[in-house]
Formats: sequence, C-alpha cells, structure tokens
Amino acid sequence: MKSDDSELDVRRPGVQPIAADSAQPHLEDPRVVLSLLEADQVVAAKKHMRFGRQKLSREARVMLWGLRVYVLVMLVIVLISVLRAVHAVH
Repeated sequence: MKSDDSELDVRRPGVQPIAADSAQPHLEDPRVVLSLLEADQVVAAKKHMRFGRQKLSREARVMLWGLRVYVLVMLVIVLISVLRAVHAVH
C-alpha cells in the first residue's frame, strides 16, 4: 500500500503556519492561544465571549430598513393574493 504524506502538509491559501519550535509562544496570535487551551477551556471562553451591537454605516442601515419595508410589502401582497384566491373559491 502506498503511503500518502500529502495529508501532513495541508495548507490553506492565505494562512501562515504556526512555528511550533519557538521558545516563547506569541500570544497575540489567536490560533496559538487556542492551541494551548484544553477543550473545556475553549468552550468556557466561547460561552463568556459576547459581541455587542456593531456600528453600521448609514448606507447599511438604510439598506436594512429598505429590506424590512420590502418584506412587509411582499407579505401584504401575498396576503391579498391568498385572500382573493380563497374568496374566489367560495
């Protein structure tokens, strides 16, 4: 059976490998910190991490409100269509 060592060197584009032989780990890199934690510590840290509301640009807020209005208009149109279809049957 042929040994396939390509699995050992899997790299994703844009991701730099972490140096495993450094004397002092660089704790600024979140990948290094996550690799040092135990599984239950990672779960506990993720449970306590909360992201607040993000500040959106004016254009993004206008777009979101436009989408909300669009959804409401579509709901009204669908409701009217359903009511007309039900009323036509009777």
